[in-house]
Amino acid sequence: MDVEALVKAIAIEVLKQVNGDSETTRVLIIGEKTCPKCQAVQKRLGKGHTFLYPDEDPGPGETLRRIVPYLSIRHMADMASGKADGPLMETAFRAMLAGQTVEVVEFEYKRHADTAPEGLMRLFEGQEAALAGYGLVAMDVTKRDSVRIRKPLVTEADVAEAGGQGAKELRLPADAQVTPLAVESAKDLGITLSRG
Repeated sequence: MDVEALVKAIAIEVLKQVNGDSETTRVLIIGEKTCPKCQAVQKRLGKGHTFLYPDEDPGPGETLRRIVPYLSIRHMADMASGKADGPLMETAFRAMLAGQTVEVVEFEYKRHADTAPEGLMRLFEGQEAALAGYGLVAMDVTKRDSVRIRKPLVTEADVAEAGGQGAKELRLPADAQVTPLAVESAKDLGITLSRG
């Protein structure tokens, strides 16, 4: 391991964090800060994300991830027909009108999949498909065996985030520097670090 290159990469990363230029993903949670479902989204996504709420919304043109934690049957029906009921749904519509994708963690109608009549489920599935055409899509919550990272310096936090996603392999760029703590964390979590 080239110690000089590792020290240089760590110094660059520290300077980025001190200057506020860290590579965290910005996430706008379209909901109330006190909502348990919003807090669950924060917990699910974990470290490496900066969470914003509608009162901190930088605007529909800003590139960031937008998430609706829970879409009720009423809101889904309204949105599928082009109506925005309330400021939160207006925020989602403004983002879609600006060409941004909005992710939904949970659709209420799916809770009733075992008991609802087939015709009603088809109606809701059609509304979900219409919303997907507008840019409102289901959030991918599947666990991944392999996670790719494209950073020049891989830290313990990166390994922990991959572990939180259920990954067993973390794929790195060939020239990435890996901190010793990240290597140890990967061993503890049973994650294989592979390059290339």
